Amino acid sequence: MPGLWAAVRRWVVAEGPAVWPVVVAMVVVGGGLWVGVPSAGRGVSLTAEAMGGTTLQQVRPSATGDVDPRLGAAVDAILARRGIAVKQNDLQLFLRDVAPEIRPEQRQVFENMRRLGMSVTYRRAEVWTNYEAVRRYGLATGTFRVSMRYQISGSRLAQAATDVGYTYTVRDGRLFLVDDNDLDRAIGSGRQPWDYGPIDVVKRRNVLVVVDQGRLAYADRQADETVAMARKIRNLWKGHLQIVPMVVAMREPGVLTDLPPTIRGNEPARVQPIPSPAKDGRPVGGWIVVRPEAQAGFDSAQLSHALMHLLPVRLGEEAPRWLAEGMAQYAESLQLIATGRGKQVSAARDDIRRRALGDLVRLPADDEYDATDSDDISWLAVEQLIKQVGLRAVTDFYLQVARRGYNVQAQQRLMLEYTGFSEQKLVDALRSLAQ
Repeated sequence: MPGLWAAVRRWVVAEGPAVWPVVVAMVVVGGGLWVGVPSAGRGVSLTAEAMGGTTLQQVRPSATGDVDPRLGAAVDAILARRGIAVKQNDLQLFLRDVAPEIRPEQRQVFENMRRLGMSVTYRRAEVWTNYEAVRRYGLATGTFRVSMRYQISGSRLAQAATDVGYTYTVRDGRLFLVDDNDLDRAIGSGRQPWDYGPIDVVKRRNVLVVVDQGRLAYADRQADETVAMARKIRNLWKGHLQIVPMVVAMREPGVLTDLPPTIRGNEPARVQPIPSPAKDGRPVGGWIVVRPEAQAGFDSAQLSHALMHLLPVRLGEEAPRWLAEGMAQYAESLQLIATGRGKQVSAARDDIRRRALGDLVRLPADDEYDATDSDDISWLAVEQLIKQVGLRAVTDFYLQVARRGYNVQAQQRLMLEYTGFSEQKLVDALRSLAQ
């Protein structure tokens, strides 16, 4: 077994004595797993179909040399079968390499992915040092970070990616998946809508809504409203759009959250970008996630706010936050007016003028949005800019600065180029509104 021992030596040199428990595990796994892969898992066609051309013969150790090819081949064969099972709607194949104790939850994951209409492939990314798993399941155990590549039919989005953490161990000469959440906290995995269940899904030509099972009536209402509001936002926003908004309204507060959370918890909905597997990592789109406690009162104005955050999500993250929040607040105010709440909007505008504009010296910085007035100032700043130069100039500015506003100087240069306003000129205009 010269290949195995060479891999182990390279790993030990790189990682040091602290990894001895996992070294032993890898030796046991590397020596015993290959015989546990059924003959169907050793063929070229299995992974050629499921993994876009990568075959078992082409599997090599990672750049750090920490995985023996036989171990990699065994795991890759299981991952390939998993993706094929989803594609072919074959539950038994999906559960074939799953330990009995986690089959019920894995069955639910499978059923949820099928309801969403997903096509899935899994690619082994890296071995993970996981002493707890070795202690729990024995020395013939290994944990891997796995890249899950997926597309949702009808979403008209490109292939997306999320990370999952899978732990495998040898039992009776075979390799089994024994845990799928060992790395949840380490890599933020296991927080997708299909990881909580059971779910119901409403799909239409221009919307997708995911809810807890038994809430189809709510999902239908949310789908109707999302289609109507998306049409209004498309009239307002002339930039790149997410053709099919995807809304998640589940009772589980952990769905589509980051660890640790990076979004303030006081907004009724937030947008969670959907990562791309491409090297640039630019999102392929986003989910609108409605907080559990906000779902009962989530109205068309709040939905307009969320949609305005969603539609340009693929552009980039360089736009100043006052512009992004201000555009969302502007869209929300228009919908409030459209639904007969114009007096509420006027009263809010007057209150901000009295409270926040008289001593204004600059626009809110990105890290100041826990401050009470930041959202309000952003709204009036965008509203004033639109009054002065028109909606098209402001959205053109947004399109460019989202891609190219990599620092404050670049943002200010683009603002002047596309709107004719400097920050100071806009601040002066806002101060003139103070009451």
